[in-house]
Amino acid sequence: CNGTKYNHNRVKIFEGPISIPIDDVAIFETNTKLVKPEEGRIAALSILAGLDVIVGLICLTNPKACFGSCPTFYIDENSNFHYSDAEGFSNAISPAMEYGDIDALDNTTLLQDKFTLTMKNEALETHCVRDVKLLACPRLIGQRVYQSPDNEFYLCENNYPLTHAGSSEGDVSFLLKSNDKQEWFSLADAENLSSKEEILLTFDDIANQDQLGLILNFRQTLMTTYFIYSAIGYMGDEVGDVFAQLERSTETKEKLNGGIKKELGDIDIYIWDKTTNNWKYLKGFYETGPIAFNRQLIPLYTGTSPTPGSPVKLKIVLNKGLWRIDYAALTNITGKASPIEISPESVQNKGKPDLKALNEIRDPEKLLISMPGDEYRFNFTLPDENVDYELFLYSKGYYLEWMREHWIKDKDLLKLRQLVYNPQKYLRLEARDYKLYETDMEQLFWNSKVDTKTFVYHEK
Repeated sequence: CNGTKYNHNRVKIFEGPISIPIDDVAIFETNTKLVKPEEGRIAALSILAGLDVIVGLICLTNPKACFGSCPTFYIDENSNFHYSDAEGFSNAISPAMEYGDIDALDNTTLLQDKFTLTMKNEALETHCVRDVKLLACPRLIGQRVYQSPDNEFYLCENNYPLTHAGSSEGDVSFLLKSNDKQEWFSLADAENLSSKEEILLTFDDIANQDQLGLILNFRQTLMTTYFIYSAIGYMGDEVGDVFAQLERSTETKEKLNGGIKKELGDIDIYIWDKTTNNWKYLKGFYETGPIAFNRQLIPLYTGTSPTPGSPVKLKIVLNKGLWRIDYAALTNITGKASPIEISPESVQNKGKPDLKALNEIRDPEKLLISMPGDEYRFNFTLPDENVDYELFLYSKGYYLEWMREHWIKDKDLLKLRQLVYNPQKYLRLEARDYKLYETDMEQLFWNSKVDTKTFVYHEK
């Protein structure tokens, strides 16, 4: 094909016939619609810029609140408009950042050996999916299986609701006692987006204090989404250069993972130690993404259990305005579980069998490319129809955000560098601008969701 070659300073050094092996390409950038993207590898490396026109007015009101957050998965494809059952690999914003993610599906009792899960692309993104599997853990009546932040699986029984949850707003236990999607959250600090706050949890009348674990259902607010979209906007018309550098440089990837993410922090859990009269740090919860709830567990004791009959006191320390918490409870850990991996036996694309998609999702060397409006249904067969299972989703891949036309106007490479290399300063200086978006972002986010029943990207 004909093309123009530039050096590292973007100075033109050649124009004419060019042949470049695709394995030598770090990233593509285009402002035209990809034709039949499922048939080639170009889509898996392409940043699409300036294509807002294909979805009319979607995302134009507030581009930084546009719906997005990687593939969304649904047990019932027709429900959960505001809550998917899982969202995959939310941190993987480029090929170099690809990883595998595990999410609890929180399924009810299974009555048959067939299980289906629908994956949707409901955003202006290209989803590059390498693997989708079920992880199935057998459970008995009254048992649940929970995943730890280290991706260990624990068999548990009994749930103990909290007695009191004290925050700066007073007692918020009514928001955390039930798994009902009535969440506790707070607004960000207007002076510093890395400010912390605390919630003190008290659990009384625990019948069995042996091997306790803390269950937490949580997700993020739209703060991280705002930072991701802001960063891409700061790249402006040099977005391709920045992502190409990300693909070539391990240092850049490490800075992104360890910079602003580290500054914002985890949901840190502390337990009150009566022997030392002090708070003892246990571990932190962390999962990126504002859509699906994460349901995880942290063991509380590695040694001696507390005095029988005494209350258990925990402290949650977390970034102000970053997290939403739905449920907190204690449970008894009875042992570890070993999940069974189950691959899809068939895949349907908008209701029709798709052997090509099945081959791509079963071959670790291939990618299933999902464009906005795509909807794939994965069908699984469980090992034993007479056994009930706790199900988890394993998904692996990455996604590429489309460069909104309005983002290009926000180009600011100095601010991008500050976000990456000096996140403490960035979070202070950005607080005022973020507060202008914060209260309206939620409604705009959900209103800009792509309807997979009506929207079609692919050429017919």
